Order: sequence, then C-alpha cells, then structure tokens
Amino acid sequence: MKNTLVIGSGISGLTMALLLAQRGRKVILVEKLPFIGGYLNRFSRNGLRFDTGLHFTGGFGNVLSDMLEILNLQDVVKPAPIRTNVVLSDYGYNISLPSNGLSALAEVLSACFPKYAGRIRKYYEAEQDVARHTPTFDVKNYKQVDFVAQMTEYDALTVQEYLCQNGLDAPELQVILPIMSLCHGTPPVEAPFSYHCRCSCGLDAQVSAIQHGGDAFLKGFRREFARYDVQILTATTIERLQFHETLPLCTYATLSNGQTFEVDEIYFAIHPSSYLPLLPERFLTPQFKRRTRNLKPTCSFFTIYGWLDDEIQAQNGLTFYLQNCDLNCILTPGHLMTHSSTGMVTSNDQMNGHATFTAFRTMFPEDAESACGCNRDDYRGNVRYLEFKKQFTEQILHDVYQVYPHYKGHLHVVDAASPMTCRRFSPPIGSAYGTRQLLGSSRTAGRLSVENCHALGHHVQFPGILGCMLGAFQEAIS
Repeated sequence: MKNTLVIGSGISGLTMALLLAQRGRKVILVEKLPFIGGYLNRFSRNGLRFDTGLHFTGGFGNVLSDMLEILNLQDVVKPAPIRTNVVLSDYGYNISLPSNGLSALAEVLSACFPKYAGRIRKYYEAEQDVARHTPTFDVKNYKQVDFVAQMTEYDALTVQEYLCQNGLDAPELQVILPIMSLCHGTPPVEAPFSYHCRCSCGLDAQVSAIQHGGDAFLKGFRREFARYDVQILTATTIERLQFHETLPLCTYATLSNGQTFEVDEIYFAIHPSSYLPLLPERFLTPQFKRRTRNLKPTCSFFTIYGWLDDEIQAQNGLTFYLQNCDLNCILTPGHLMTHSSTGMVTSNDQMNGHATFTAFRTMFPEDAESACGCNRDDYRGNVRYLEFKKQFTEQILHDVYQVYPHYKGHLHVVDAASPMTCRRFSPPIGSAYGTRQLLGSSRTAGRLSVENCHALGHHVQFPGILGCMLGAFQEAIS
C-alpha cells in the first residue's frame, strides 16, 4: 500500500491524519519539531502547565462537538466555562459579555447602546445568517456538492463597510462588535464580512476554555493514532520530492532522516512558503505564484505567563483590554508603540495547584525586531532583546493592573515569550493566525497544482481550532 503523508502536526495535520487513518489510509505524520502538536502544546514552569496557543474556543454544543465525536475525542476534550469582558479604556467601558447565544449578546449590547439597538440586533442576525448558510459547519451531513462557491451580499464588503453602511458609526461599537477580529488577525478594513462572521460566530455565541488545554487534545490524538497505526516521525522534514515524468503527480518523498516513501497523497499542514520550493516550477502557474507571493501574515503576540495567589479566588476568564481603540491599527504592522490590545486569560485547571494567568499583547514580528534591535535569527542571549522583554513585560503588567488592581502583589510572572519565540511553532514567520484573508483574494486551499498534493492550515479555511479542523474535514470530504 502506498503512503499518505501529512506534513505538519498542528491541529490541522493531526485532524487530517486521523480522518485519513479512519478511512483506511496508511498515514505517516511528519513533524519538524521534536514533538507533535504545534500550538496545542503546553509547557511547564514552576510545576505549572501553561498553554502555548490554545487558550479558548467556540463551537462546543455544535460544530466542535460534532467533530470531536467523529474523531472519537469527545471523552477527553471537554469545555470549561469562561466569562468574557471587553474593556475600552479610552471610552470608560467595561462590559461583561454573556455566553448563551448571539441573541443574548445582542440584548446586552443593545441595553448599553439603546440608540443603536435595532442595528446591533441586525448585525448579529447577519452573523448568524452567514453561519447558518455555511455548509462546512454541518460536518455530519455536508457533501462535496455543498462546496460549490456561491457569492452572497456578505462576501462583497468588508467588516468596516458593513458597519458604516448599517449606521453602526459609534467608535465604541466599531470595536466591540468586531472584537473577535483579534482572534483571526485580519483588520476590519480588510476582512470580508462573511469571513469575519464565520470566525467570530462561535466565539460570540459561547466562549469556552478546554479542560487541561492542549494536553487533552494530544492525549486523545495519541490514543487514536495508536489505534489506527499512524506512523509519527518527529524532528523530520521533507528533503525532496520526486514527480511523474509527464503527469502532475508526486511519486516518492525522501525525508531528512534518509527514508524514502512511495506516495499516494501529501497533505501540507504548513505555511505555503515552506512547501512551495519542493514543487517543480513547471507545475506552478503564474496565478498561483502571484497569489502565494501576495499573502500577508497576521499578527503575533508578546506573552507573559504567571500564577495567582489562592486568596485571589480567580475564576476562568477572558478579558480584552484596549487603550487605543482602533482595530485596524492594532492589526496592522507599524503601530506597536501607539496601538495594541492586551488579552488576559485566567485558568483554574485542576492539573495546577494555583490559578494561572496569561496575558498577551498583539505584536508583529517586524515591529518586535525593530523595537529590540535584533532579528529573529540572533536574538537569543542578546542584551537588547532581554531589555525589550523586560520593557514589554512591564507594559503588559500595567494593562493587567488597570483591569485587576487587586492582582498587585499576588500575580507572579514566571516567563515571557515574543514573536521570535512563536517562529518555533509557526514557521517561518511566527504569525498567530497564518495569513490574512483579504476582500477579493482567493486562498491557497485544497488540491494544489500537483494533483495528489493538498494544502491545509490556518490559511485554508479560517484560523483557530475550529477553522483548522474544519479545513481538514472539508479536504477529507473533497
């Protein structure tokens, strides 16, 4: 039997590998790092477990639960309730968002902004309408025919245009309504409204943490891989590919460990710039090269990790703190010192003896390099880089204490990470959400110009656990 290779073991690659194995394929999962999981991985500091990238998600009770059931992970990946707050420092707002559906969210915001009540309800009705007419959200029933592209009115305008055309012109609402832009990384002035709705609908309706975070996912995937005899090769990359003399087909793959495999199909769950050099020039059309060349990365984050004294009695929570409330600047390079957002997540994971606290500030890798005066290849041990980490740790703590002044003296920071660190999990550029989705642009998704090679990952469907898993499900059906 020929081998099906899945390259990259983030949530996209893990999901694809398991779906293929369930269908009887002989699957080899290839990972560049010494361990599988990408941003799902947790790490330990002072005996505490911290999440690298998986802090919260939407989709429990509907599409995520359905996918977990199909993958047989529902017994290990379980939700943990979480409360959400949005703090707009410039405008003096601290709004607690409900987690029981879009209608409840619309009513809370309508009460805060009664002048816009009807327009706010219409906004969330449109968001729900987009989700309702997205076939991939019904993973138990959709078929390949459902993927035929059908443009709607929501595909032809950006989030910013929708807000302006529908009279949602209050500066506060132009931040609060599309606040989940911070969870897909494309600024409202660029993001198609339909794309934003698909990303934000589940998060707006109900945000959940995951019991034991990424550890839960990895425990379940490892169990299922053992059941289906999925071969896992870590610290390994593709050295070269061989192709049919006349047909656009890959025939053999040679790995960095010296092994060569006859190939049935290859699924690349990595950034396009990492696999394009492996494909023959003769198979790459000018349109395809232009599309991949024009990809724009999303932001990354500077993150601090710490724990809270037990007397604080902190509950699971997610807080968005914005001082300069312009999402377009926050999600565009070049505004590091003037515009940023700080997200804060409190976790009461039973695996830890204390509540952990993670705070992350939006930051683009190029802005980080400019701020610290060193590049992503020579930052380790650099004195200026260490000063940069100290400076931004203090800035983030300032934001934290604006929201939680009673944390002073009770929050103990044990580590920090920058966009340079994120390159390890999201090479080559370290962006948190892959590539930005721009109005009118097509995504590098599905089957590539080599007929038995396919693209997966953040850049295919939409980012986060839901988007990456849905991209794998869609490709499995196709």
